[in-house]
Amino acid sequence: MFRSKTIRILLLVVLILAGRAVYAQTINVNEFQPLPAEPKSSGWDSGFYIRSADDNFKMKVGGKVQVQQITQKKTGLQKIFNSSTGRFITPDSFSDTFAVRRASIMTSGTIYEKVDWAAVVQTRTAPPNATAQRILFLGDVAYNVAPYFSVDMGIVSLPFEKSVSSSWLLAVEPPVTATQTDGLKDLTIARQSFGSSDDLGLTISGDIGKYFRYEAGVVNGSGFIPENSDNNLSYGGRLEFNILGSIPPSQTDFAWSETPKLVLGLGTIFEDVQAPDDFVSTITRKWDWSSVGDFAFRYRGFAVNGAGYYRKSKYTSTAGVPSVDTNADGYLIDKGYYANAGYYVMPKKLELQINAAQIFREGPDNDANEFGGGLNWYIHKNNVKLQLDYSRVLDYDAVPGLNNAAYHRIRTMFSLIL
Repeated sequence: MFRSKTIRILLLVVLILAGRAVYAQTINVNEFQPLPAEPKSSGWDSGFYIRSADDNFKMKVGGKVQVQQITQKKTGLQKIFNSSTGRFITPDSFSDTFAVRRASIMTSGTIYEKVDWAAVVQTRTAPPNATAQRILFLGDVAYNVAPYFSVDMGIVSLPFEKSVSSSWLLAVEPPVTATQTDGLKDLTIARQSFGSSDDLGLTISGDIGKYFRYEAGVVNGSGFIPENSDNNLSYGGRLEFNILGSIPPSQTDFAWSETPKLVLGLGTIFEDVQAPDDFVSTITRKWDWSSVGDFAFRYRGFAVNGAGYYRKSKYTSTAGVPSVDTNADGYLIDKGYYANAGYYVMPKKLELQINAAQIFREGPDNDANEFGGGLNWYIHKNNVKLQLDYSRVLDYDAVPGLNNAAYHRIRTMFSLIL
């Protein structure tokens, strides 16, 4: 009897201790292994964002401010003869100025994981004698059907060469070969540079397997401010070959590629201009056909970019510049190239860069070139940075009333990008 009671007591004690152990284990699980938390509905990630509980709707608000200080000396201009004094007057000049290169607020978002949208309001300091709008509204909507097919409609860029945002340039400004009409960078004299400005239209794009990407588009030929009443349309297309892996839309290797990466691209655009020439209003440009071959290389903080251009332009008349149309056939042929390189002497902090670009236009005394270099200091990632560069731009021009000019430019730009 006594032995039986003892056994029952021992069994009861064992059950109580086992229950306490199980309870303690449950407390530990609940205390040290909490259930996964739900995604935050709002927060900060290089810009303020909000999202719905089911993650079907996302919106982000960001912006960009880029302020420049530009010191420029213009030399080598043609001397102007003053008949009253019998002497030549030199039009050489010196300027020093601060300017807001870009200031923008952007909202972007995703709807049902398939539709992306973006809207930007942008302003900047106007260049001398500017007539273009200082405040612009830009926006587009993209429907991502699949990785191999996406449709983008709104203010878009015709596919041509590898697109790079101004947030990711090696130098303060794009090379002289790049057409740019959004602010302080002048169009080169004689004829515009290569490429087209943003316009209203539609583009399609997608990846073909692992190595290829395609883009094609059509836009208005008369700009996105007025209606396209003359029915002029411009077309463009591009094919990209990712030989050693894709490269983000950046001229630098800020992402720091541990393995070599190489991308080759081919692009072409046909611009139905039907408008007076930018520099000689008595001449009408009918169309421009441009092609480009470009490459980009990245490896361990080292970046190299380059492109070669070819353009054929049709004019209704070249009577105003008879010495330019050397073949007297109503067509003008322009060629050009640019190349730049950057290297991080301090990874993701301090970068050195050099650049070169030239345009060889048909006709005598009609070329342009730019050479220079500088450094970039990334204060906080790519969101806060300071850039300094020097460039020498040499423009020639045989058009009556315009002059040869050499521009020595020292530029500093502070960027805040969210």
